[in-house]
Amino acid sequence: MPELIGSLSAAPSGRATPVWFDSLAYCREKLLGGEPVPWGSPGELAAFAGKAQGMFRSDAQLVDLADLYAWRTSVDDGLRTSMGARSRVGYALRTLLADEKTRTVAVDAVSAVSGVGSGSPVVLTMPSPSRWLAISAEQAGKPIARPDPDSADTAAMYLADFLRIFATAPVDGLLLDEGSTSASDLTAADAYRPVLNVAEHYKWPVLMCSETDAWPHGPISGVGGWAGAIVSANLDPTDPTAAKGFAGAVPDLKQRTAPGGTLYVFALPGR
Repeated sequence: MPELIGSLSAAPSGRATPVWFDSLAYCREKLLGGEPVPWGSPGELAAFAGKAQGMFRSDAQLVDLADLYAWRTSVDDGLRTSMGARSRVGYALRTLLADEKTRTVAVDAVSAVSGVGSGSPVVLTMPSPSRWLAISAEQAGKPIARPDPDSADTAAMYLADFLRIFATAPVDGLLLDEGSTSASDLTAADAYRPVLNVAEHYKWPVLMCSETDAWPHGPISGVGGWAGAIVSANLDPTDPTAAKGFAGAVPDLKQRTAPGGTLYVFALPGR
C-alpha cells in the first residue's frame, strides 16, 4: 500500500505540492446529476471514482464514510427505526456502525475506490466520534446532546470496533473531521484514544480537520500530522519530515502566512 506520510512530500500525481480534492459533492452534481453516489454497487462506484480521479488527479483517494452511512440510513427504514429504538446517548451510533449490511458495503467501497488512484493512498474520512454521535442521533430522530468527554469516549469505542472491519482492506490513513464545530465545543481528542489506538495498531496515520481558527487543545499523541504546524511551531522548511510530513508538503507556507493567520482548505461544492 502507498505510504501516506511519504506522499505528502512526493506527490503521486507528480505535482510539486500534493493536493487532496474533496470532490464528492461536485462530482455527484456533475457526473450523477445530483443523484446519490452508488455506494452499494462496487462496479458503478469504481467507475464514478475513476472519472473523478481523471478530472482532479487527487493525491489521495478519500472514502467519505459519513456520506456512505447517510445514504444507507436514507434507503433503509428498518435501520433508522432500529437506531431510534432506545433513547440512550450513543445508541443510534452504535446501532448504525454495527449494521452488518452497511459494513459489507463500506469494505467493498474501499476496495472499489482503491483501484482508481494510480498509487495514491486511500484515506478513510469520517466525522470525529463526538460529531458522528450528533449526526447519528439526528438521523434517528433523537435529541442531539451537547458533546462531553464521557460520551465522546463511548463513541470512540464504537468507532474503534467499527474500524477493525478494515483490517485487511487497502486503507492507508484516517481523517477525522470536526466540521464547523466551534472551538468551545471541540472535545479534547484524547477522548478519541480508542480510535487512535486502533489506527496505531494498523499503522494508519491519523489526520484531524477542523474549520475553527485554531485547535484549542494542544498536541495530541497519536495524530499523524498538523497542517500549518510549519508556521505555528516555526519548523524548518527544509526538513521534509517535520510535522509528520506536512512541512515537506507546504515548505513555502511561511512566505504566505504568519502565526495566527488562517490556513484555507477548500472542498469543491456541488454547484
